[in-house]
Amino acid sequence: MTNTASSQPLPAPQAGLYREPGNHAHYLEMTLRDGIAAEDIKHALALALLQDLDTHIALAFGSQGWDRLQPDWRPADLQPFTTLAAKHQMPATQADLLFWIHGEDRGEVMAAAIHIGQSMAAVADVQLDISGFKNHESRDLTGFVDGTANPKEEKRIDAAQIPAGQPGAGGSYVFSQQWRHNLQSFQQLTTEQQEAVIGRTKRDNIELEGDAMPVDSHVSRTDVKVDGVGMKIYRRSTPYYSSAEDRGLYFISFACELKRISIQLERMVGASDDGIADQLMGYSQPLTGSYWFMPAQADLMQLLKEQGAGVAEADD
Repeated sequence: MTNTASSQPLPAPQAGLYREPGNHAHYLEMTLRDGIAAEDIKHALALALLQDLDTHIALAFGSQGWDRLQPDWRPADLQPFTTLAAKHQMPATQADLLFWIHGEDRGEVMAAAIHIGQSMAAVADVQLDISGFKNHESRDLTGFVDGTANPKEEKRIDAAQIPAGQPGAGGSYVFSQQWRHNLQSFQQLTTEQQEAVIGRTKRDNIELEGDAMPVDSHVSRTDVKVDGVGMKIYRRSTPYYSSAEDRGLYFISFACELKRISIQLERMVGASDDGIADQLMGYSQPLTGSYWFMPAQADLMQLLKEQGAGVAEADD
């Protein structure tokens, strides 16, 4: 595997990064307890990742979690997420570990989540525990198709993985965020008004053009170029439904550089130079926000050393 921008071989990502659709998913965000030896944490992580179910388990680290377990090196952009506030606000809820579990069988995904929780119980506390699912045609609970702008094939690699020759090459910068939708408010809009909020047609999933595309639509705020380079990211988000009052989207994205994520977030809350905010934030509330580093498979194995002998090899 190589980046199109480099002839150097690119280390393989953790298994399952590009395995779509992942009809069922589960997300566990954890904080490490104080006073636990790094080797004990690594041992627990190795046990958590050791499973024979037909699921993919990816592990990502917050800035402090990575430094605690791997003090020898860190990717250049890794940092904790901090609250963004302008016309809207995105709260920071940075934790130390993110387990992303996904597969096609809900029972096996849940079994893997239970196994991880039991394996980590002595060394970490669960901060967020949420199940996601894929809707028909990958539609969000708003009724709009989610992830349409995702890069395809080799372009996914350029967008999602740190380039060869950089610290953490083959790994990804990750951003996660739980969004709670106000569906009652959104559904009171006409279809045309909803399409203006999103920037796409609802039925046919066609991007609006020309004067029909509002400058404050979600598409307009997140489709951005810097010095002629598109700030593309790779998304694997899923809707979630906990109750009639708590339903929305668990947003998870992967990038080769952190600014591809941060610039989109700033444009959404209205913190960029033009001062325009994303209409979507009037109908959906971000409840969490964390930056992570998901190391390449070889770097993960090296981190866990002999403790990770049973961790699945990458298959992407």
